[in-house]
Amino acid sequence: MSDSEFTAPKPLVLRVEISSEQASALAPLFEGRALAPAEGAPISEAAVDARVLELRERETELVHREAEFEADVQFREDRMERWRTELEELEQTLERRERDLVSYVDQLQGAMSSHDDAWWSRPAGGDGGVR
Repeated sequence: MSDSEFTAPKPLVLRVEISSEQASALAPLFEGRALAPAEGAPISEAAVDARVLELRERETELVHREAEFEADVQFREDRMERWRTELEELEQTLERRERDLVSYVDQLQGAMSSHDDAWWSRPAGGDGGVR
């Protein structure tokens, strides 16, 4: 393969011819560029004042939105903290109930094993083991 096969491709050039009749139809597209001040051209005092006022309004709106966002975040964090506290309280209640249940089962097993072993060995005859 030769070097000519690996050379960078040349860019395509598109040429458009516009007749004078078509130029009037395209004029609105180019008018927007004419409204913008040229680079380095002085800007009027009124335009500067209007732009400063617009920027201050946008800044005020941005500060307001930021404050709303911060308040929303704080509200959500407070709500999550309340949920976390409630969850911890529920977990403690559950652990206490589990301990109480284990203690109760231990008491029942102890009472049944030491209290009356005879009722386990009695045959189910006559009164059917019921007193």
